[in-house]
Order: sequence, then structure tokens, then C-alpha cells
Amino acid sequence: MTSQPQLRIWRKQAADRIQQIILSATTNEFQPNDAHADTLLRQLSNLPARPSDRAPYQGSFPNEPVSVARIKTANRLRQLILNIRAAEYQPQDYAIDTAIRSLSALPERTTQKPYASLFRPTTLPNISVDRLLEIAPHASRAQVTSLLPHLLLTMGLYEITTPIRQAHFLSQLIHESGSFNYLEEIDPGDYLEGRTDLGNTEPGDGRRFKGRGLIQITGRSNYQACGEALGINLIEAPTRLAEHDLACFSAGWFWSKNQINPHADRDDVERVTRIINGGLNGFDDRKYYLAAARDVLNV
Repeated sequence: MTSQPQLRIWRKQAADRIQQIILSATTNEFQPNDAHADTLLRQLSNLPARPSDRAPYQGSFPNEPVSVARIKTANRLRQLILNIRAAEYQPQDYAIDTAIRSLSALPERTTQKPYASLFRPTTLPNISVDRLLEIAPHASRAQVTSLLPHLLLTMGLYEITTPIRQAHFLSQLIHESGSFNYLEEIDPGDYLEGRTDLGNTEPGDGRRFKGRGLIQITGRSNYQACGEALGINLIEAPTRLAEHDLACFSAGWFWSKNQINPHADRDDVERVTRIINGGLNGFDDRKYYLAAARDVLNV
């Protein structure tokens, strides 16, 4: 039986794979895969099948050039797949598996469940509440207990799957969040008002899009990008980033978006810190928690 975390990871991998395949076509002419993409979009959107006399995308994105409709379809499919959160296989999962095989010219699925022969199983980190409290002794046990399932899933989703990567990831989160005690910055965010470099162009954006999450996502533009990646409308619901699940997932998104894993592999704590902080603020504290994490995780 496929576990809920594994199914969640496979769905994300499927969403990424489908988006990548569709966007690999850059011509403004229809390609065979456009028909497969259009079919899946209709299936996941509960729309009728495309009429035989209608070209792909015309029903969903009329009057758009093929290249633009293709991009919109790829992005919309990714969101729809990420929004499937049921703990068990759904009919959509079978359609997604079939679509990946069609888009990739792979054989049809035989007896396996969706995704099982497309992606490798992921082993989640063996980190308990007690082990995490050894690394972060000033953390609240109740808070760590609530965060841990989401942290473990985040590490699986974003390939933070080796002890050295986990040590760097956790040590940075511990510093950034004050030992997991703060999921949003204490300052109300007025200092961010008018920061157009962060996309804060509307009155109230400073407070609305202040830093939230275990790696504080800040500014309208970053909320928009993070929300699109996670399949959540964070522009309409920015405080969701301070809830336990998205506080973790957004940190994984930031880590992946900025390609931090290779720097963690090289044990380059200075580079990891500069990417997250923009400088070396709190560098000694980060190194302290990294040493603790390395010890607990036997790195």
C-alpha cells in the first residue's frame, strides 16, 4: 500500500514532469503532445472531451497563440495536480499516469498503481521529535511535534534526503525561525511598504506580505511565485504561510528554487547562509546548529 507522503511526493514529481515535457516544445505550431496536454487538462477540470474539429487549447485558452496556450496549460496542469491532496489514489492519478506515458512515449501501465513504475520510492528521513530537540534544545516540544510530519515530507519533496543536506537545511531553519518558535516575523511589516523590488506595489502590501514561513518568504512577488509553485493562492491568503504545513513547504520551495542542495553537498555553510540571508548575519549561530545537526544525524 502506498503511503500518503509517498503519494504526495509522486504527485509533485508528476506535476513537475508534465510541466517540463509540455514546455519543452517552443514552436508556435501544434505538436502531437499538445493533444495529450489538452486531454489531461479537460480530464482534471471535469470538462467534456475536445470536439474532433477543434484544435488543442482552443476551448480553454481561445485566441491565444499556441506557444502561450501551451505555457498556460502546463502551469494550470501543475496547479491541478498539486491540488490533489487525498490520502488515497484518485481517478485523476490514473489519468495523470497515462498522460505522462503518452507525453513520454512510454508503454502503457500494466498492473502497477499510478506512478510506481515512473518514479522511485522516496525514503523519508529517520528524524524523531526527540532527535530534533537534541539539535534545537530551545524549541517547544509541542511545536516540533506539530511541525515534524511536514518537515519530513518537505525533505522528501525537495530531495533533502541525505544527512548532510538535512543537517544544513534544519540548522538554517532553526536559526531563521528562532528554534521553530516564530513562523512569521515579529515586526508588523511597515518597513516593507513600497518595496517595489519585492513587488509591493499596492497599499498595505508591506504588512500583508511580511516575512512568513520557516525561511521567511517576503514580498508580493515572492508570495506569488511560492504560491504558484505550491498550488496555493497566497496573494488572497498570505497568512497561510505561517501555518505549519506551508511554513515547511515554502522553506523547501525556497531551498529548491535557489539550488541549495549542491552547496550543502559540498558542506559550504557560508554559501548556504549567503543564499538564505543575503549576507552572513547570525553566522556563528548557524554554524553552532549545523554542528549539532551533524552530531545528531551522524554526518
